[in-house]
Amino acid sequence: MSTYQQQVHCSASEIDIDFWRAPEGVAIPDDELTFLLIPDAVEAMAVFTLSQQVHRYQQEQSPDGAPITRALMATMGGMLPGILLHDHLEKGRSQGTPPIEFGTIGISLYKGPNERYENPQVQQDVSIPVLNDTVLIIDDLGDRGGTMDFLIQYVAEKGAKKILTLALYMKPMAMSICPVDFFFGELQQDIWVITPREYVETIVKRVPVWKSRGASLGECRRRLVDIIGYPQALTDYYLEKAFTGG
Repeated sequence: MSTYQQQVHCSASEIDIDFWRAPEGVAIPDDELTFLLIPDAVEAMAVFTLSQQVHRYQQEQSPDGAPITRALMATMGGMLPGILLHDHLEKGRSQGTPPIEFGTIGISLYKGPNERYENPQVQQDVSIPVLNDTVLIIDDLGDRGGTMDFLIQYVAEKGAKKILTLALYMKPMAMSICPVDFFFGELQQDIWVITPREYVETIVKRVPVWKSRGASLGECRRRLVDIIGYPQALTDYYLEKAFTGG
């Protein structure tokens, strides 16, 4: 069993945090993408690590600097890490640091795996006021840098005094175009990351592609479970629907 397979299926106490800082994806036959499945426990641990970075920033900036007072979760990617961060940053904040009000902003660059819109799509405006605030923008992945770059400009136009950025993972293109202030790990450019919020989405989007290229139902199951590391029960529930289009 590969290190990747061991880490995808191990218990929370056996997670190798260093492995997950720069994990490699797994290849699938006849697919130009490589895939990386992030378990719930790994995302929770990554967010905890990120929260410590932000705590240090808040302590250094309080009371007379520019501590964060607003946080915007970019939907959909920033929702899960943002919710986990709220527990650490709001409920676990240090004495003397200001509370952070959390809100959302809806934007999308992707229709599905490797399918991009021509221009960023604003689906929901900022849900909280940010005028004269130090704002933290939260997302799960920096891929090509376009989403975060657009968000920074958009939030700046709303009157934010200072803007900081956070992502779980960054890819090289995003790092060169729009590096973030806080991140957990780095990935190769060709990896398709499957976070806990998009397990089902990836099945629904990718299984029909595999089928169109000749993969059987059993082969699709093998790719999901044995190679990528999907949970068996979740795969059994959604795979046939995705394969037949039912």
